[in-house]
Order: sequence, then structure tokens, then C-alpha cells
Amino acid sequence: MKINKISIKIAYFFVAIMAFSITSCADELAELNENPNAIEDLPYGLQLTEVQLDAPGGRYEMRRVALGWGLSSIQQLADVNIATSLLPGDKYIDFIDYSYALYDRYFLQECKEVVDFVARTAEDPEAVNYNAMGRILKVMSFHKVTDMYGDIPYSEAGQGFLSNNWFPAYDRQQDIYLDMLSELEAAAAQLSGSAENPGSQDVMYGGDITQWRKLAYSMMLRLGLRLSKVDPAASEAWVKKAITGGVMTSVNDVAKVEHEIGGVTSPIGDSFEADKFMRLSDTFVSWMEDRNDPRLDILSWVESGGPHQGLPNGLDPTTLASSGPAGGDLLDYSQVNPALVLQDSPSMFITYAEVEFMLAEAAVRGWHTGDAETHYNNGVRAAMANWGFYGVAAPSTGDVDAYLAANPYDAGNALEVIGEQFWAATFLNPWEGFSNWRRTGYPVLTPVNYPGNATGGTIARRMKYPIVEFSVNGDNVNAAIANQGPNEYTTRIWWDKN
Repeated sequence: MKINKISIKIAYFFVAIMAFSITSCADELAELNENPNAIEDLPYGLQLTEVQLDAPGGRYEMRRVALGWGLSSIQQLADVNIATSLLPGDKYIDFIDYSYALYDRYFLQECKEVVDFVARTAEDPEAVNYNAMGRILKVMSFHKVTDMYGDIPYSEAGQGFLSNNWFPAYDRQQDIYLDMLSELEAAAAQLSGSAENPGSQDVMYGGDITQWRKLAYSMMLRLGLRLSKVDPAASEAWVKKAITGGVMTSVNDVAKVEHEIGGVTSPIGDSFEADKFMRLSDTFVSWMEDRNDPRLDILSWVESGGPHQGLPNGLDPTTLASSGPAGGDLLDYSQVNPALVLQDSPSMFITYAEVEFMLAEAAVRGWHTGDAETHYNNGVRAAMANWGFYGVAAPSTGDVDAYLAANPYDAGNALEVIGEQFWAATFLNPWEGFSNWRRTGYPVLTPVNYPGNATGGTIARRMKYPIVEFSVNGDNVNAAIANQGPNEYTTRIWWDKN
């Protein structure tokens, strides 16, 4: 469902005017100490729409962190720039203002809205569905941030705008994860088919309670598996609880937000509109070529009209000209198909394909009675079909059958083949692709070692906190560093253990 955010802002404006008009004539002196900008009776449906449209973020953090570090670090994108470092993760260059862009944007904008929405709806017994949906959305947004930085403000986040607490404490990631998993469990139980329903103001599922419950348990499955290295017992318990609760069962359950030109545009589409230098990595293109993957013809577009050719990571203009496999002209290297990165392309949060691959992993670990090979096959089919959401023709059933015949489930290397397919399935979902690669280590990637890089020639494990935090919230950010480790790209966050 596509909604123009301008209309939402106009609605906010008129609600504010109405609130002011109604109250301005009555007991004006008693209101002098109240916040004149507060709108206590803002319709829940309107705020739910706002929270959902905010959830994909903007070009600022998508361009700098998700694409700039995420997709390039896991070698799905590449570029040759040095001075501008359009993709610092391509060469591990320390462009710290790129690193903290998500932190900046989230705590200055998205955070306060979702925190306020959950708090407002919790106080109203008639708003149980709004509150449950808000709790799920809050987990979806906070887990993206903690997965990039580790310890972050959580229990006190957003309170600068809501209660004038501008110096929030940093919560330990293990505590954040425990609370997020508990929130998903509570929200799933809270959803009610008999309570007030947001209907069309829910731009993700149109008020479908069953799909929201599947989303909650699918997110629980994702977060539960995040713990697989650091706390296997807890990981198993949450994975089993998610599967018992009921996760996504078809591609129609995918959690996404639609965009439209002139309204809320796609942050990925906006990023590619602004940057014409990004190319598909040779690692990614070669992986698809080696498997005769029908997705290659969907994902790759070569402007010169030549064959698909990925750009190796870690090259600059000089080394491209001397050692680039297609020479020194960027027009001979694969760009992302422009049809997939339009301003009205959808933003994906979690897909059925991801769920099936997670179920396959759970079966391999003995945490699920389902058949790992069946889940693997379902995941591949769903990952292929998923491109239909972008307005392009997905691979045919025959093409997918042939692909699975040539690239079958391999029980002897189960976690590796599942991890590689998950990596391919999360292209253009960079937050999850980067996080799951750090957890699983698949596919096995060869790092680059560009001169002067900031990681010692290893792939980044986290993003850096903003420099300004050390001057305005120094005690709290330094406490996080004391708990977690140095504010470096190579410091592993809590769940990312060797």
C-alpha cells in the first residue's frame, strides 16, 4: 500500500490546529505551563502510519552505512573511489561520518516517534492492537541499530524529546536482546482479532492480525538465531518458541513498505539515484555465474552492453586500469539493475525466504523437526519469487527447478550452503545481510588490504559511535566502551563471537 507522507504531515498540521482551536478559548492561564506543541489526542492510526513509513530510514544512513559499509563489506557492492569513499566498506577506509550516520538519524528522528507511540498506546486499554504493532516495530528498528553498534541507548532512548533526558545511558546488548525477545513474545500474545483494528492505516498488512503475529514470531526466530554463538541454550529456546508460535508461511507474508514518487521514496532508490559509481562486486557476480543463477540477469545491468562483469573490491582508478578484468572503464562493469532501485521500489524488512533458510538452519542444529532440505528448497524458491515485488519478472518455475537440480542442498556442508543462499537472498536488505554474515561467516570472503585501511585488512564487525557522543554524553558512551571494547570497526559486539 502506497501512502503519500505529505498528506500525513498535512493531517498532523490540521490535528494540531484543531487541538489549539478547541483549547485556546478555555482556561488559557492554566495552560501556560503545558507544552504548546504536544498533541495528546493524535489518532493512533495516523501515528502508526508515520512510524511504519519512517522505519525504512532515509538516504542518509542507507547510503552511508547500509550500502557504504554493509553491502560492500560483504562484497555485494564495490567501487573505485578514494577521496570521496562512496563505499568505505569496499576498502575499509575510516570515513567515520559514514559510520555513525545510522546512529545520528535514528536517535534524532525515528526513535522518538516509535517510543512515543508505544508509550501512548500502552496507556489506553482500547489500543491493544496499536500497542502490539508498535512494540513489534520498535523491536524491528532497535535491533537494526544495536546490530550495527552493539551497546546503545535503549531503556532511556528517545527520552530527550519526551522527558528532557538528553544524556541516556547505554544498555548492554545482551540486555537489549532479552528485552526485545520478551517484547515480541508479549506483542504476539496481545494481538487480538476482537480489538480495534487500524485497517488501511496499517500500510504493511492492512490490519491483518494473523500476518502481524507471523511477523512477531519470524522476528523472534531471527533474533533467537542471533544468539547461536554467544548463548546456544537461549538461542535454541527462543527458536523453538518462535516456530511453535507460527512464522511466515508464504511470500505474501513478507514485511515491507511500499514507496511512491512524490511521497515517501525508497532510501535505496534515492541512494542509487544520487550515486552512479556503485557496481556489483565481482565476488557476488562470480558466485551467481558459477551456479548459473537466473537472478544474475535480473540483478546485473552493464551500461556498455557487454557481458556481466563484477567489479573486484579494493581497486582504485589506477589499479582498475591496470588489473581490472574488464579494463578501466566502469561502463563495462555490472551495475545494479535500475529497475530494482527506483524511488518507488519497496523496502523489505524480513521475507519468507529468510524465514525458510532460518528454519533450515534450525533443523540442521536439531532445534526443529522439519526437514532441512525442504526448507532450503522453499527458501531458494521464495528468494527467486521475491524479485516480483520489484516490478520485474521473477525466474520461471522451470528455471528455479533447474537451479535447484544443479545446486542442491548439501547435508555435508549444510550451514555453508544455507548461509550462502541467505546472503544472496538478502541483497538490497543490507542491514540483515551484513548482520547474518557476521553471525555465520558464510559465504567465506577474502578481505582486501588496501593501503591505509582502518581495519588491518579485515572486514568490519561494527560501526563506530559518533564523535560528538564523547563530548556531550561522555560518561555513558565510555561506560559502553568499557563493557564492549574499543570504539573500532574490528571490535566484535556481544553476539558476534568467534
